[in-house]
Amino acid sequence: MKTIIKWFSLATLISFCNVQAADILKADRYFTEQQYELARSEYVKAAQLGNPHAYYQLARIYAQGLGVEQDIINALINYSLAAEYDYFDAQQVINDTLTKLPAEAQESFVKIMNDYKATQGKQAIDAKYFPIINQNTLSKRITFNGEPSLKHIFHSDDFLTESVASLNNLAIEEGGNEDAAYMSSPKQPYLILDIDIAPDGSVRHYSIVQSLGGNTSNLIQQFVLFPQEKPFLNNQYINFVQRVFLGAAGYSKSILVDKNEVMYSQILRTYKRLKQGKTLNEQYQYAMALLNFPWLAKKPKEAELQLLTLAQKGHPGAMYEYGMLLYREQRDIPTAINWISQSGKYGLIRAEYRLGMILNSSPWVQHNEKKALFWFESAMKKGDINAAIRAINITLTAKDRSLINVESAVNNLNNIGQHHANNPEYFYLLALSYRDRQERDFSKFVSNMRTAISRGNSANWDTSAWQTLLDKSTVGTVYITDE
Repeated sequence: MKTIIKWFSLATLISFCNVQAADILKADRYFTEQQYELARSEYVKAAQLGNPHAYYQLARIYAQGLGVEQDIINALINYSLAAEYDYFDAQQVINDTLTKLPAEAQESFVKIMNDYKATQGKQAIDAKYFPIINQNTLSKRITFNGEPSLKHIFHSDDFLTESVASLNNLAIEEGGNEDAAYMSSPKQPYLILDIDIAPDGSVRHYSIVQSLGGNTSNLIQQFVLFPQEKPFLNNQYINFVQRVFLGAAGYSKSILVDKNEVMYSQILRTYKRLKQGKTLNEQYQYAMALLNFPWLAKKPKEAELQLLTLAQKGHPGAMYEYGMLLYREQRDIPTAINWISQSGKYGLIRAEYRLGMILNSSPWVQHNEKKALFWFESAMKKGDINAAIRAINITLTAKDRSLINVESAVNNLNNIGQHHANNPEYFYLLALSYRDRQERDFSKFVSNMRTAISRGNSANWDTSAWQTLLDKSTVGTVYITDE
């Protein structure tokens, strides 16, 4: 028993180490390659965020002595943490192991597992890192100009003014492939985007979900300037995320066959191949094909049910897509956020970004800047430059003053500047950094605020708050600029 108590004290100390970004795919690769020490290190990172797969793998490592000394106590504790999520056969392994022990030892092990779960288990981790549902708003739904959902199919003639010829010429001038440009004309590309809509209806961020055929850059550039209906709830406009279908993605099956039979045939061939897939990843790609090309489905909600099945089997991409489907459609919000959270535990970058956005602005959770910053920084460290903008915003403007870190913000602004040359918010944050950094430069604050406002106005953003800040900062002040 002395050995047990000594270990438990050590485990408690370890649990308070700084939590780092998880990368479960890297951990699994190390495990498969029998680099068990490296695998264990990565699994520990994921376990600190409550990843049941990481718990299970750590339990196997300790139970079998893979790269470490065999340790039944560590193994049982990790199996018990995995069992909190009903993961695989974790509870059965615990039961089988305990039945082989004397009654007194069984009681000791059960007490240790329960004590550890009480302080470091699912409930404690969820409260520390993940969204907590706001019961007061859970029954309320976002509307868009009085409608229960946003229009999600957009045709090019809704917002494009350039001719096909001018698009092709531009693509060639910018270094595109002339043959590719010719082949895409007059065909519309197939494009699906996830977009973050700000309270003013502007598109502040997008990510590509599906892209096929033709030149998509001009389509995207025009669409992000296209005003959306403002998300509205509780007598105020708020942020929300939607998935939109552009170009050929808005076609029915018959129209796609008529306008682009080559693309239709390509999609159909891919669908038939994926349908025969046996691996989880192939099945996930098949589910995404059903989701992205709705006319492929043979039954109602076929894609949704396929994603749920794969999510329950532990596929992080399916967890995210199923959760986001429910979230976008405002159905069963707690379940939606739970699945998005579970995918975040696997280190999925888009899930980490979305968790940050939910914690920062979702009407259905308790807002928490500290939790949001954790997820934004985790995604930023993995290369997500949009998460970087969100992290910088918090470290410069947080209501919780303990999160303000101007030096960190300046470093991160320097790292992403080349990627945000056309982003109004980048210049706004850069302006704030010149106002707040130790070596203040008021003239650069003013010039960058002016740039932010000018580019924001060009992008149809509401920049009135920025203009008010600039006006208040310059009234009665003499300053010098290069203009």
